[in-house]
Amino acid sequence: MKITLFMAMSLNGMIAGTDGNEDFLSAENWKSFSELAEQHGCFIAGRKSYEIVQEWPDYNYGTIDARLKIIVSQNTDLKLERPFVRAASPKDAIEKALAENFSSAILVGGSLINSSFMAENLVDEVVLNIEPAIIGKGIPVFAEKEFERRLSLVDVTKINDGILQVRCEVRK
Repeated sequence: MKITLFMAMSLNGMIAGTDGNEDFLSAENWKSFSELAEQHGCFIAGRKSYEIVQEWPDYNYGTIDARLKIIVSQNTDLKLERPFVRAASPKDAIEKALAENFSSAILVGGSLINSSFMAENLVDEVVLNIEPAIIGKGIPVFAEKEFERRLSLVDVTKINDGILQVRCEVRK
C-alpha cells in the first residue's frame, strides 16, 4: 500500500503553534489536502489532530469527500461514526485500508503519528506545503523518535499564496 505523508508547515518545519493554532497556514493548504484525500479516497490522522480539526468552524475532516477516514488512537473508548474508523497503530491503519480495497492513503499527521509511520518505514512519499512564515516555538512535522530516512526529490512547485510544495519519494 502506498502511503503519502502530506503536511502544511512553516518555513522552519512547524505545523502548529504550541497551543495547536494553525492560523499562519493559508486556506490553500486545506485545498491541497482535500484534493489529495479525494484522489486517494482514504486518509489517516492521529487522534489529537482529529480532535483539533473537528473543532474548526469552516471546514474539518467531516467535509472531506473520502470514503474512509482512519483515526489512529489507542483509546478504545474513542467513538467514531462511519466513514471514520479507529485504528490502534500505523500497521492497523494500513490493514483497515487494505480491507476496504484501498491501494493508497494520505497520512495527515500530527507529529507523533508522522514519526510512528516513518519509524516503521511505512511512508512512500512526502508532500510538504511550505508556508512563507516562521514560528519561533511550536509543533514540528516530526516528533522526536529514532529513525532516519533518505528521500529523492521528485518535484518542487510554487502554488497560490506563495506556498512552495515539495514532493519527495522515500528511498526504500
